Amino acid sequence: EYPPAAKAVSASGSVSVQVTIDEEGRVITASAVSGHPLLRSAAQTAALGARFEPTLLAGAAVKVSGILTYNFVP
Repeated sequence: EYPPAAKAVSASGSVSVQVTIDEEGRVITASAVSGHPLLRSAAQTAALGARFEPTLLAGAAVKVSGILTYNFVP
């Protein structure tokens, strides 16, 4: 969701969020690493709500980490 404070000042752009995804595909940690300060919290919240297919390594589900990028356009 686009934060009202960010919308009021026409903040836009990309926010990169470092995430850890568990063996069931749930995001268990999310930390914004770049992007407009008024958009970081919304990006972290979105990342924590994301769900993925489990990542398999040699047939077994494993925990993985990576970067998600959210683009905000007013």
